[in-house]
Amino acid sequence: MMRILSTVLFLFVLTTKTAAQLMVNRVDVNSLDVQYCQLVGEYPTWGTKAKVYIDYGQASFQRVAYWELRRIDSLGKYTERFDTVMQAINYVEKNGWEVVSFQVTHAASGSYDQFIYLMRKKQRP
Repeated sequence: MMRILSTVLFLFVLTTKTAAQLMVNRVDVNSLDVQYCQLVGEYPTWGTKAKVYIDYGQASFQRVAYWELRRIDSLGKYTERFDTVMQAINYVEKNGWEVVSFQVTHAASGSYDQFIYLMRKKQRP
């Protein structure tokens, strides 16, 4: 009996840890009272992986490491950066957001391309 109870409890904890989260600087954006956010993706010329940031209206938003969006693994830890901006878009879409519009900008120096996606929470039927 104790083994069954332990197994059920373990499965419950495991499924709650793997629940979809959109974490940025230790804030779950899905839990906030916001309907829109911007996903800002950059491809630096000197790096191979994209840098992806979420701007949900936070007062101190900057494109720095702690505002960077990363996946959450099954243990609740951050993983490596996304390889491409499209991987990040698909990740955010699976977490309950949809693309409304986008734009592409180029740095004057040509040091990076920036992709800005306006995202909206999906409407629940």
